[in-house]
Amino acid sequence: MTLILGLGIIGSRVADQLTSASYPLKTWNRTPKDRADSVDDPTEAAKESHVIASYLKDEVAVRELFERIRPSLDASKTFMNHSTIDVETTLWLDQQCREIGCDFLDAPFTGSRDASATGNLVYYVAGEAPVLEKHRAFLEISSKAIVYLGAAPAATVVKITTNLVSASAVQALTEALEISRRHGVDPRAWHEAAQLNGCYAMVHRMKIPTLLENDFTPHFSTDNMRKDTRYAFDLALQAGLHTPLNLETLQQLDLASESFSEEDFSALAKNHYLEEGIRAAQSTAKIRVTGPDSERYLNGQLSNDVCQGEGKACLLNAKGQLEIFLSFKKDGDDFLIEIPHSLREATLARLDKYLIADDVELIDESEQSPEPWELVEETSRIRDGIPKWPNELFPGLLPPEAGLEDTAISYTKGCYTGQEVISRMKRAGKTNKHLVKLTLDKPLIPSKSKLLSDGKEAGWITSVATQKDGKEIALGYRLRKFENTTQFDVQSPSSPEIIAQATIRS
Repeated sequence: MTLILGLGIIGSRVADQLTSASYPLKTWNRTPKDRADSVDDPTEAAKESHVIASYLKDEVAVRELFERIRPSLDASKTFMNHSTIDVETTLWLDQQCREIGCDFLDAPFTGSRDASATGNLVYYVAGEAPVLEKHRAFLEISSKAIVYLGAAPAATVVKITTNLVSASAVQALTEALEISRRHGVDPRAWHEAAQLNGCYAMVHRMKIPTLLENDFTPHFSTDNMRKDTRYAFDLALQAGLHTPLNLETLQQLDLASESFSEEDFSALAKNHYLEEGIRAAQSTAKIRVTGPDSERYLNGQLSNDVCQGEGKACLLNAKGQLEIFLSFKKDGDDFLIEIPHSLREATLARLDKYLIADDVELIDESEQSPEPWELVEETSRIRDGIPKWPNELFPGLLPPEAGLEDTAISYTKGCYTGQEVISRMKRAGKTNKHLVKLTLDKPLIPSKSKLLSDGKEAGWITSVATQKDGKEIALGYRLRKFENTTQFDVQSPSSPEIIAQATIRS
């Protein structure tokens, strides 16, 4: 007779495998399960069992149950620990079994929900080799392989450290997919490319399809992976090792466990969606505009009125097209211009080009002011429809197309380059395209995806994000021809495949 302790995701499925193999079995779970082999008292069941197999959650549960069934253990029995626990508890179990006289196997497994349901777990086993051979046939019922590692706690150490690799790999994977899709690479195409890359691992093959469907059904829970990564961190400390990746992965699992503890540990991806987590902290440059004529000069260059003290503005060409989008702020008698660092040289050249008889000096203060004036939370920005460079704002854009009339354009101040075109557009009230806010029905949709209506190109997506509630949102441009269309097919930027549906949101 065998007694299974713990009927979670794995223990319950192992019990099913043993039942299918007509193996004499009793099961116990802290919360009783509706099973024919279920018992209420593990101590009495242990008296009648030759093998007691633990699939309990953690070392606290293992120690508690072991103490409870201790009176039932003797030299005729074998205690197998399949739970992932700390090394200290594994050594404690080994010592306790030696004192009692019963056999002990340190035998954690690798494999998740599906592997346990099909008898394809892999057991890492440490302990006395003859004890393993005595029970090999029993372990083979629920496994495809058994790896013998010598004396305890070797199996526990291997299980903890291999789980650390899996957790770190999934953390890296979710970061790679999020970076890629925000830069216009379809994660589906990324997956195809990664399969031919040396980085590709079994855990990627398992997790990417579920991530693409926003499916976090637990195969191995976030809380369990957090526990195991904590064990790995403790092992590193005991060994005097500095393991920064271990620490970062543990911190990310701690964060995910606050809200997604019972979901699959691929819920690490959701950390990227927390609204306090992602901020558009661009590397910025600052240019000081100083001199007696600085206010008059800037008002002749910028689309907005600098007399208001601070704000946003455009530098336009003669056709009214955007060249540079910037922030300005009055600083005493001077003005400070802030732009993305990549636009520093272009901005200096553009401002200098129109310096003719003005008593104005341009001073590059970029190195003195490395911090941006403001950090805009990316998900909130996309939710609120706020455009940024270079996603929604780019050379050649007409400012009204991005909805900049209220924030970056003055229609009452004096002339500036491009003003005539902008004023004409205001009177006409029409633009060739317009920035819109979108809701998407699928996760991991990349920027640069096309918006289609009846197979015709109707616009494109410029920015994407996932809200804390899991809702996928985006910004994009809708062509004027489709100004009354509110629903679109979303086509991958990497292929003709339709990967989602998009709906205009208010």
